[in-house]
Amino acid sequence: MTCNHQSNRPLLSVLMPVFNAEAYVGEAIESILGQSFRDFEFIIIDDGSTDNSLSVLKRYAVQDARIRLISRENRGLVATLNEGIALARGEWIARMDADDVAMPNRFIVQLAALERERVDFCGGAIQCFGALRSVCFYPLTHEACEVHLLFGVPFGHPTVIGRHSAFAELGYDPDYPYAEDYELWQRAWGRGYKFVNVPEVVLRYRVHAGQVSARKKAEQQNTADAVRKRHWRALFPRMDDKEIDYIIKMLHDGKGETSRLLPCLLSLVSHYSGEARQVLLLDSYGAFRELAGSDRSAWRNWLTLKKQACSDAVEVKDVFRTAVLWGFSIFNITKGSIRYQLLQKIKSIVLK
Repeated sequence: MTCNHQSNRPLLSVLMPVFNAEAYVGEAIESILGQSFRDFEFIIIDDGSTDNSLSVLKRYAVQDARIRLISRENRGLVATLNEGIALARGEWIARMDADDVAMPNRFIVQLAALERERVDFCGGAIQCFGALRSVCFYPLTHEACEVHLLFGVPFGHPTVIGRHSAFAELGYDPDYPYAEDYELWQRAWGRGYKFVNVPEVVLRYRVHAGQVSARKKAEQQNTADAVRKRHWRALFPRMDDKEIDYIIKMLHDGKGETSRLLPCLLSLVSHYSGEARQVLLLDSYGAFRELAGSDRSAWRNWLTLKKQACSDAVEVKDVFRTAVLWGFSIFNITKGSIRYQLLQKIKSIVLK
């Protein structure tokens, strides 16, 4: 079933999969229809919802001709995203999730950045609300995104706007469930596509127990490890495969010797500068913090890396980070331990 679509080709296609999101999808739709940028089509695919999502979608579809509503049996997120890409007519495709809220100027801000920087994909900062309240920023430059791919995704997935031609060429890979975006960005990087993020908050990201990231955390981590391994091999082509396998397992488990990471990180800080180097340091600190409970030399190795990256005077934040690494080592705070979980809980309370 397809409802109401424009005859003229729009500049932007907004793609939003929906599955059992009746409680949130109305707010998500209104945030798109209320955008200050107006030249878009809104492709909404109901992926076999079993709640009242479709009824909500139909009400909006008859009110705004920009909405193209498709409803069919459940096929899963990856198939739905690829279907939406095939349907899109715009020069650009914007991702949107059914439980999030786009900021009013999101499209104007991101499209301006894409034109100004002459790149292929653009994301932005997100403001988490619901079960967690915080603001998440992503690397701004392509080089910083390249470095960040060693540790995680360079974009908030529902914030991304990308070239239609790039999405069409790449597509989402069904062999990487629950980490399909991470896989896509790493593969796009490998094909030479360019990334940026804008520093502005472009989306309010709802955190709740029904999200895939909450329900499929273990599967998501395992799939992400396969992508992470691929990027380590791309940036370190001369490194032994067994060593890379060890590093990926170490990062996954939060147990291991930071000295095994240090040579790689030292070579990277010598290669990158500016924001890319700062992102590398921040990501490395996060990895060292999770490893510190099983490695009492973590704080020393962190200082070695920091000294190599920045020869200037030690800042207060560096002293604090070193103290945290030392504390994790002394009190044996390992990833997944009761003490680690307690600290994470305190952190989430503080951020609310």
